[in-house]
Amino acid sequence: MRLEYRLDDEYQKFPALWNYSNLTISEAVARMSCEYFVKEAETYVVTATATDPDGTTVLYVKKEKLFDGGMNDIYPQIGFEIRELQSQGSLLLEKREVWNHEEVLALLHSDIIYLEKDGRFHEFTLDSREIDEDRRCYVYYGNYSGKTL
Repeated sequence: MRLEYRLDDEYQKFPALWNYSNLTISEAVARMSCEYFVKEAETYVVTATATDPDGTTVLYVKKEKLFDGGMNDIYPQIGFEIRELQSQGSLLLEKREVWNHEEVLALLHSDIIYLEKDGRFHEFTLDSREIDEDRRCYVYYGNYSGKTL
C-alpha cells in the first residue's frame, strides 16, 4: 500500500512532504488513526485523510506548535505509550514494545481503555493519538475519568 503526507496548503497546491510505499494495510490504518504526526523533530496535526484515484492513501498535515519534554525513548521495534495529559505536557503512564502495527490497532481505535492502578482498573478516556516517527512510537493521550471497575 502507498501512503503520502501532504502539506494542507491550497495556495502551494498541497505539496507532498513524505512518501511511503509497500506499507501493510494495518500500518496505513494505524497512521490514519492518529491526529498528530511527529517527524524530524516537528509536530504536525492531521487535518484530513483521503484516498486518491490511484489508491494512494493521503494524510494532509499542518505544522503544529507543540512540545512535550521527556519523550526520549526510541524503540527498537514499535513502541506504544499511554500518556496522561497535564497542564504542562504529559505524564508517561505505561509503555510497551510491540512487533507489528496490528497489535496497536484496537487500542488506537478505543475511546476508553482501562489501566490497572492500586489493584483496580481505572477508566482512561482518549483525547488524541500520535505517531512519533522519530521514536518509532504510537502515543495514546488521555485522562482518567474517575470511574473504576
